[in-house]
Amino acid sequence: MPHRQPLVSTLALDRYYLGLWGCIVKIVIEDVSEAFARQLVELAATNGLVVAVEPESLQWTAGRAESLLRDIPDAALEIIRVTVDGNGWGDASNLRGEDGASLKGRTGAITKAIKRGVKTGRLPEGLPTPVIASYDPNNPSYQRTAGFTMPEELLPAFRDAFKRI
Repeated sequence: MPHRQPLVSTLALDRYYLGLWGCIVKIVIEDVSEAFARQLVELAATNGLVVAVEPESLQWTAGRAESLLRDIPDAALEIIRVTVDGNGWGDASNLRGEDGASLKGRTGAITKAIKRGVKTGRLPEGLPTPVIASYDPNNPSYQRTAGFTMPEELLPAFRDAFKRI
């Protein structure tokens, strides 16, 4: 399979030639190859459209989230699922089970999967980790995580990704 570099492009199409009083239409294209984006820009230009391409975004999209979810083991997947289902809070007690099992190392799989995604070109470099372990700030010594948080703006992308897998 050929290497596919994701590209997020915003194309602003100036439609003066249609007599629409110079309105601007923005079309967002996500997770397409650079070659496809280039062809689309050329097609627009041959039709007299003014096109502006913005650089790749460092935000989680449903496609990127799906790529991550398909590349992590079940234990790490469950952390993200519980956090998304909890609207950005994944209580550790829901993840440990009745036996109180340790969650140590489970988020490491998420970090490694993001690094693999960057290396293979499926994810852009600099993408933030979607879940972060939360601890009691009043306890400076070793402690078990109380749970996991996910920024609110990431929830829609991960909800959509869970529907896809």
